[in-house]
Amino acid sequence: MKTYSILNDFAFQWIFNQPGRERILRSLLNAILHFEGKDRIEEIHYLNPFNLARFEDRKKSIVDIKVRDEKGSWYEVEAQVCQHSGFIERTVFYLAGLYSDQGRKGQDFAELRPAIGISLLGFNLFKSSSRVQEIFALRNADNSIVLNDTLMLHYIDLKRYGRKKTFELQTPFEKWLHLLKFSKAYARMGLKSTAVFPGEEELAMALEEHVKLNADAAMRLRMEDRERDRIEEIIKHSAAIKEGRAIGREEGRVEGRLEGKNEEKLEIARNLKAEGMPATLIQKVTGLSDADLDKL
Repeated sequence: MKTYSILNDFAFQWIFNQPGRERILRSLLNAILHFEGKDRIEEIHYLNPFNLARFEDRKKSIVDIKVRDEKGSWYEVEAQVCQHSGFIERTVFYLAGLYSDQGRKGQDFAELRPAIGISLLGFNLFKSSSRVQEIFALRNADNSIVLNDTLMLHYIDLKRYGRKKTFELQTPFEKWLHLLKFSKAYARMGLKSTAVFPGEEELAMALEEHVKLNADAAMRLRMEDRERDRIEEIIKHSAAIKEGRAIGREEGRVEGRLEGKNEEKLEIARNLKAEGMPATLIQKVTGLSDADLDKL
């Protein structure tokens, strides 16, 4: 049986976005934001908690998780396995909305709290970067002034995170990256969560829930549906580019890359392969040769 990643849309929502799971998400946020001591998030309140009926009703999730902490800061967290055009623009757009949604008519703008967007990625968003985590904030041209407590974006590139044995992991950030990237392997092996992350209760809780999901036939069907939806989106997007229907500047850049750089086609093929698509269909979507597919 296929094992699904913790980054599967359904799995990610189920594990991190339900009342009673605040402790797990709080641990993940503190790790990604490198919060320690007095800066740590102690409480979170879900702004769009997971609802099974509502989740199955919609075609695709836009932003996976929205929460507010005890200091008033707002966060949105999403997992995105495959790249699509306009992704950066979309994350900026929704972050701006998260900030503006705090406003009320007649409100003092000084009351607005920070809005932080976090994207957990299964692809290389920034080709020129070698870092696992890229952080963007509002600042002036020479970086001497930062507009603190406004907007911030975190992109976590899990493809750039290297494999380490669990006993070599030092920081909470490293441990969470390890679980997120290799969750399929742990679920497949069926190891006890306490054995994988001894002394790390929140990570163990997340892994335990993930193993349960993969062992439940009904839950597996829901995760399979989400994977199928994702593959269909990729196919439609790739076909639109290939037929020249891409619109706008960003779409034009993507089309140029797909036509001009074989490596970009290989990247799409890798993503489709990771989603479980057969090689014959990957070849039809990307137009890659047999030799190129062998490289995968």
